[in-house]
Amino acid sequence: MKYSQYNSIIPYRDKYALYNAFEKKMIFLDPELKNILVRETQSGIDNLINIHPDFYNYLLENNFLVKDDINEVEEVKKIVYAIDENKNTFYLTINPTINCNFKCWYCYETHIKQSKMNTDIINRINKLILKIAQEDDIEEFNLAFFGGEPLLYFEKTVIPIINNFVPIMKSFNKQFTIGFTTNGYLINDRFINFFNEKQLKPHFHITLDGYRENHDKVRFATQTKGSYSTIIDNIKKLVENEMFVRVRINFTDENIKDTYKIADDLLIIEKEPAKKHLLIDFHRVWQNTKPDDIEIIVNRNVEMIRKKGFNAKSSKYLNDTVRGSCYADKRNSAVINYNGDVFKCTARDFKTENREGFLTDEGEIVWENNSLERRMKAKFHNQPCLSCRLLPICNGACSQIALENLGKRDFCIHSFDEKEKDNVIKAMVELMVREDETR
Repeated sequence: MKYSQYNSIIPYRDKYALYNAFEKKMIFLDPELKNILVRETQSGIDNLINIHPDFYNYLLENNFLVKDDINEVEEVKKIVYAIDENKNTFYLTINPTINCNFKCWYCYETHIKQSKMNTDIINRINKLILKIAQEDDIEEFNLAFFGGEPLLYFEKTVIPIINNFVPIMKSFNKQFTIGFTTNGYLINDRFINFFNEKQLKPHFHITLDGYRENHDKVRFATQTKGSYSTIIDNIKKLVENEMFVRVRINFTDENIKDTYKIADDLLIIEKEPAKKHLLIDFHRVWQNTKPDDIEIIVNRNVEMIRKKGFNAKSSKYLNDTVRGSCYADKRNSAVINYNGDVFKCTARDFKTENREGFLTDEGEIVWENNSLERRMKAKFHNQPCLSCRLLPICNGACSQIALENLGKRDFCIHSFDEKEKDNVIKAMVELMVREDETR
């Protein structure tokens, strides 16, 4: 037998946590047992059966120990390929425009005021939707609207697609979802009524830039009018209408301190809908990366929000990018820009020179320069990942990062920092403890 590559031991409270990233299993060890395990992994783990047979058998049964001939990297590959090559679900993201009603300082996109999806592209998309729905393997279709701000020209660009999409899904007996990534400012009663009348419950990803004052410095309707209050009111309306909202708090070291107050402004929502249809999710603005102890403040704010009865989390260390891989990692996914250009990832600029394909008049996606196959084969080329204890939950994060580094350099999204990796394990352990305590 051998000690699994994916084991980690970290101090936790007055004990040590042994965590296996492949099995997602954990056991707490007292210091003496931890010292025995460390010593025996260095001298030959099979001897542990003579020293502590019960402990050895537990580790064996729960795959903290694995057979010598098992290739653990290949086992991870099997999971990745099974998920990313799954043919049962299609993820289609549409940018009705890349124009926006705000100009956030951190936005990576080039906003084009004249950009608006025309009837020709809408017709192509409708043909694509029909083609996908006709595929026998497809069981579920996830339709998402992105941008820019996807609600800018809602009636002229989004409604014609939804009015086509829903009947097709129903006629082919497909499961489906509809979602929007939006700043939330343009949501109104007419918008909500459109979905209620069709008995649809879309989900929303709405961003806030900190609490009221900081948010309004970044996103304002006019020089004298901020957008925070309007967006908060719109979040309330969506949740009260049983539409799920993920409120993404875009934080920096400057705006994080009082973000817990956002929960106070949402307390008017009844407890049951809030628990079921609302999640407050903290994400650091990607340009704000200076070393600090900001996670301490983030975690404190998350706990304060939870105590007020809301679901809240910080995503820095809790992303399983293997089993929960990004839509862009999956073969059955595409992003259609307003002009018919096709991409895979929404976290990059939508310039035509960066496109991965295009949508034909017949509603077919043409992937250019073997772009789809290059992406699907991009993972598992980064050598540091292959020997890393976090491979089963990280794998270098995503196919976009893998592609951008392919053949160029070794990389690590945790900066090759073992303490950062320990923080990932700690977050996983704390999640398991919290879930166990709430059972």
